[in-house]
Amino acid sequence: MPDWKQEISERLSILNLGPESEAAIVDELSQHLGDLYEELMSSGMSAADARKEVLSQIDPLAAEFQKTHRPTSAPVETVEFLRGAPLTGLWKDFRYAARVLRKNPGFTTAVVVALALGIGANTAIFTVVNTLMLNPLAFRNSSELVAVETVEGLKSGSAPRVLPLSYPNLLDLQERQQVFSDVAAYSLAAPLTLVSGSRGERIFAEFVTPNFFETLGVRPVLGRFLGSADAGPDTDPVAVISYSAWQQRFGADPNIAGRVLKLNNNTVVTVVGVAPPGFKGVTVLFGPDLWISMAAARVVSPVLQKSLQDRGEPSVMVASRLKPGVSQSQAQANIDTLNAALLQQYPELSRNRALRLRPIVEAAQGDRRQSFLVGSVVLMIVVGLILLIACSNAASLFLARASGRRQEIAVRLALGAGRGRVIRQLLTESILLALLSGAAGLVVAYAGCQLLWSFRPPEVAQNIVDAKMDGTVLAYALAISLLTGVLFGLAPAIQATRADIVDAIKESARTAGRSRGRVHFRNLLLAGQVALSVVALIASGLFLRSIQRAYTIDPGFQTDHLAVFLINQGQAGYDRARAEEFYRAVRERVGSLPGVDSVSWSSTMPLWNRAARNVQLEGQEPQRAQDTPGVIAAVVDPNFFSTAGIRVMGGRVFSSADRASSEPVAIVNETMAKRSWPKQDAIGRRFRFTGDTVSKRIVGVVKTANYTGLGEDPQPAVYTPLDQDFSASMILWLRTRTAPSQVIAEVQRELRQIDPQLDVSDARTGSKIVDQALFFARIGVSLLGVFGLLALALVAVGLYGSVAYSVNQRQGEIGLRVALGASRPDVLRMVIGQGMKWVGIGLGVGVALALLLGQAMSTVLFGVSPADPVSFGGALAVLTMVALAACLIPARRAANLDPQVALRAH
Repeated sequence: MPDWKQEISERLSILNLGPESEAAIVDELSQHLGDLYEELMSSGMSAADARKEVLSQIDPLAAEFQKTHRPTSAPVETVEFLRGAPLTGLWKDFRYAARVLRKNPGFTTAVVVALALGIGANTAIFTVVNTLMLNPLAFRNSSELVAVETVEGLKSGSAPRVLPLSYPNLLDLQERQQVFSDVAAYSLAAPLTLVSGSRGERIFAEFVTPNFFETLGVRPVLGRFLGSADAGPDTDPVAVISYSAWQQRFGADPNIAGRVLKLNNNTVVTVVGVAPPGFKGVTVLFGPDLWISMAAARVVSPVLQKSLQDRGEPSVMVASRLKPGVSQSQAQANIDTLNAALLQQYPELSRNRALRLRPIVEAAQGDRRQSFLVGSVVLMIVVGLILLIACSNAASLFLARASGRRQEIAVRLALGAGRGRVIRQLLTESILLALLSGAAGLVVAYAGCQLLWSFRPPEVAQNIVDAKMDGTVLAYALAISLLTGVLFGLAPAIQATRADIVDAIKESARTAGRSRGRVHFRNLLLAGQVALSVVALIASGLFLRSIQRAYTIDPGFQTDHLAVFLINQGQAGYDRARAEEFYRAVRERVGSLPGVDSVSWSSTMPLWNRAARNVQLEGQEPQRAQDTPGVIAAVVDPNFFSTAGIRVMGGRVFSSADRASSEPVAIVNETMAKRSWPKQDAIGRRFRFTGDTVSKRIVGVVKTANYTGLGEDPQPAVYTPLDQDFSASMILWLRTRTAPSQVIAEVQRELRQIDPQLDVSDARTGSKIVDQALFFARIGVSLLGVFGLLALALVAVGLYGSVAYSVNQRQGEIGLRVALGASRPDVLRMVIGQGMKWVGIGLGVGVALALLLGQAMSTVLFGVSPADPVSFGGALAVLTMVALAACLIPARRAANLDPQVALRAH
């Protein structure tokens, strides 16, 4: 066997290592190169060729050492580097990986961009999920907080209805309970008018008990919160403002504490403090601008004050903090005892109702919890697919790059480095890339959240909770970045270190990477990308088709040529006489405007109502009240049904004869009529609202409409005439001859002339009402569409890269085929066919996965089959066309190869 020491010494002399260092390296390398020479000879290579091949390996080793180590490195460190040993740990690995990536900017940029999109999409959606589902209420020891709710309809056979507590029941709870350290109450956020000069501006306020903030465990930014001194019936009204209202409405005035606000007919309220940033109260979505002491309801909101005095009226939500050591089940037992006492003391008002505890977070999410949960799962699945596609793209790039480093890896293995050590170094590079991508992904996620939040309805934008990119989100981004680094780096690293050492060293650079295993692995990655993209596109298509069907739902009223104006006359302190005069003036003056067909007043807002009252049917035993546990109650004027476009199914509508002095009458919808008087005529029947002493006679039946949302289950509803059931809080409905948007400005000017202090800025067309009812669905579909396009783009890039790489590696073969007579179309068909073969496999797998996902999503798809042929066919057609285009570009380059140039390069 030749002695390599002289050859090695000559090539290492240029490094000026010193005699001792050089001797150590020469001894170590000569032994391993001798082993390599023997392996080459045993493989059938001639002695001259084997010697030439071994000598060719010394220069790359010396050059590699010179680039990565100082000449003064210790001899042991030098040999350990060439062998791939740990050196001083991961820090050295990261330094080396950083140098390698810096020398390959094109590769580094391609991987970082692909992964940043995947990580950014995941982080953005996780931010939304974290904000709405995982950590919506950042209160002190939030696990100790529970809501106390009224559950109605437990024995009705249908789903129980969750209601607030009545204020008198709250007082009993505070006095008799033994399991809570604090019991606080708050009302629903209600609109008020903030008077500024001669104009009014709508704001939202909650009325709270003085211990509200203390119970939740929050501290003010400025001033103070409410206290026991603010609870007296004769105390001056005080309020705490939200941080966003302080910033946006009051310019972050540092002297805001003590400032006087004029609300509702110049009622004076004094600001005493500012809530902390991000605090919106006990809500996951919509919070108020002000929190006002509940004792001030007597002057700020007489309507609320009246409901607070009624034990049968659910009017306040309750948040309680458990005493130390008390579990929720123990507290529920105590509440059950209280509920039994209330049932015995007030049997008529408490029948078919019970008090229930549940975690404050679940109560804050309310009836949105299920839709939030389903939407979160679907979006997280889709962005997970995006990340897997990005990882597959990055893995393909790593495999291509590993082909160029094949000889380097083989020599390291030949010098004694273990496969695990080489895999560790390659994984270090992939993890470093993933961390860089994670940093870029955070920027993408932040921009995506800001863009998403910009679609909030402008009239309530500052009341919607802000996306929280907190420590949980940062930890998630870090974890997913590390996982991504392992996902796209591990398989290529293992594949790269499987190469036969002798074959790798013998193989020239132009044929490196053509092993069948590597090609198959790249093709499998490609098929996987296509399959995941199919799932993402089909999911987007299914939800798009679902929301298209939702827009075709008949809501029971005519949305075309409809406009509504949210005007709360009660906020301006109108008494009954003044309000009735205002209603009459608006009918006359607005009704005479060009383009206005009819005008009406209603206490309800389309698609934003809730079951408000219970009824007792005449002639039925009291225990049967659960047959109609709750109804939508609407106060309307005689023109309402024609203005709203609600069809009359029987009987008559209200008339001017239905006055306060005449017989109390009502109109019910078909659902109410069929449920309460099955197989009987409801007209002429009587009922009364719970708590009332006078019965009402039914004079008409109208079509059942949608009251709380599009596509809802039918709900019973009762309409009463305004003259008999006066309300100072009414909404103006208009039916127009032309497009509603053409008359809204003129109507607002007319309303301001009647009363300049009324806020009339909130006007909505029928189409806008439907859009707002489908707001979350539209946002979800938009996100799915964006993610579907992103998946499509990543697959197109990955497919193009895979086919282009294959063409580059097969130049010699293609040149030979052309030289032997293959035509340009033959080459095109061959390249495109091989690429599309794996695309076809991916399409088949993707369809199977999409069918499974569609079945899982079937409960949230409206009017669309989980195997909807339009969604499936559209996704497959789009992906096939994109795949053909991605294959065609490198295929045309292959068809245009000069066979002489290709064979010479080969």
